[in-house]
Amino acid sequence: MYVLQQRTLSPAVTLEIPEARYQELRQARAVLSSALAFEQRYELLIGNFIALELALTQVCLRATVEPQYGYSDAARVIEDANRHFVNLLTVMRGYCDQVQQDFKVLKVTPSFKDMAKDELRQAYGRSSDFRFMDSLRNYVQHKATAVHSCQMDAERESDPSSWADAMKFYANKDELSADKDFKLRVLDEQPKKIDLRRSARRAVEEYGAVHISLRRRASGEVSRSRATVEMAIKDYKLAGAETAVGLAARLAGDVSADVPLLLEWDDVRVQLTEKNRAIARLWRRAQPNQPKPTELVALRESLNQTQEEAAKSVFLSSERWRDYEDGLPMPIGLYHLYQLQAGAHPTHELQPLKELLVDANKLSM
Repeated sequence: MYVLQQRTLSPAVTLEIPEARYQELRQARAVLSSALAFEQRYELLIGNFIALELALTQVCLRATVEPQYGYSDAARVIEDANRHFVNLLTVMRGYCDQVQQDFKVLKVTPSFKDMAKDELRQAYGRSSDFRFMDSLRNYVQHKATAVHSCQMDAERESDPSSWADAMKFYANKDELSADKDFKLRVLDEQPKKIDLRRSARRAVEEYGAVHISLRRRASGEVSRSRATVEMAIKDYKLAGAETAVGLAARLAGDVSADVPLLLEWDDVRVQLTEKNRAIARLWRRAQPNQPKPTELVALRESLNQTQEEAAKSVFLSSERWRDYEDGLPMPIGLYHLYQLQAGAHPTHELQPLKELLVDANKLSM
């Protein structure tokens, strides 16, 4: 006999249920348990990312307010940065491995494992930073540390918050390429000095995109599972119980078959889902009048320019240009300047100063 009953010493209401409903509740519990682990795994990744950002931001603040120039000071900073980068790289790899084992209880085609593999494969294919951080993790685990050098950023923008990125933390391409196991095609995509903080931010965005997509794929079954447990609690109370504390779906005579029907623990999952409902982005969102990254790339490629050439034409570093193509909103004035420099502005064009002076002299005569 299958029943809904509280696991208490005092007399409790007993509500008989069919075996099919017992199995449904058992499945619901398994789905919710897997969903909680799924959200906690991503929360671990985000927590390590926040710890990294807080630690490096503090370093940047101190470097701005009370600069230290000794070798031992730089060594200590690199040591601390390495610890945080290694932690983040480890949980990134753990997420990739473990998310493929989530939701084994889901009866879906394709399997959740195949969905996870597909999402991770897409992230790897579309993001050079995702690929780099994935390879860097293997390097760190088997060969050496991630951070090879750090230095103050000489090209900081003159805004009040520039101190937050005042110091750059680099992995040196030459040093990584000395490792024969490091994928050359991944390194070929990177500049000579690789800004690790930037790469971490972009990779974490990709992990967020993967997680939210997978959450969306599982959300229907997760919602139905919670509703199944909520309905059981409601039915039990309607049967005369004053409380549902300790409620379980039970097989008479087999305590090991008890299925606890509580939702307070699942509320943690709900809170994590709400907390991490959006992709972790530190870059502000573009305004409607600012160019989209695809427009910027299309214009540059139509001019047969490299990123370095395009950046030089508007007095930027190639790293900052790369940021704009990767999603950092480009100021509209800077975009117009690039259009003008390239002769691609829809309404205006640049003229050499000497020609303007000649025209002005003619008008004055």
